[in-house]
Amino acid sequence: MPSKQTVENIMVPLHHFPLVREDDVVAEAIRVMRHFFHRQDGTWYGFQAALVLNQKDQLVGLLTLRGLLRAFQLQAIQDHLLKGDATGLFFMGKFNDSLEIVVRDIMRPINLITVQKGSSVFEVIRKMHKWKISLLPVMDGGELVGMVRTIDVFWIVGELLD
Repeated sequence: MPSKQTVENIMVPLHHFPLVREDDVVAEAIRVMRHFFHRQDGTWYGFQAALVLNQKDQLVGLLTLRGLLRAFQLQAIQDHLLKGDATGLFFMGKFNDSLEIVVRDIMRPINLITVQKGSSVFEVIRKMHKWKISLLPVMDGGELVGMVRTIDVFWIVGELLD
């Protein structure tokens, strides 16, 4: 019965997601994420986020397409600075010493909003709506085991309406 579904039944296992490093520059992260996209019958398929690892191979964040778009906005500010326009000085904290944006600067930390694998799908819906997110880390105690996306929830809601 769909109303009894738990997150564990609909989540995507971690090994299916692209991985990037927190100290990667954004251009490298984009290259990695592009490998996970493919086109079929005129439609693009792929993940809208990558998992971010630190130097110790620990999962520390999510890099979303929204975060990448934010990076492009920061890049535009940087370009203005290089042309002598000082209006972008306010945003300089987002750049490292080489003026390249790194993943760490635009990722969403993994520990902010999570759900346990035994949680109900309704709990996922509540959190996604409250926090306006489309990807939610799934935990087994303190260990990250998967991700649940809005599309995964969408199919269950569709079954409930049938």
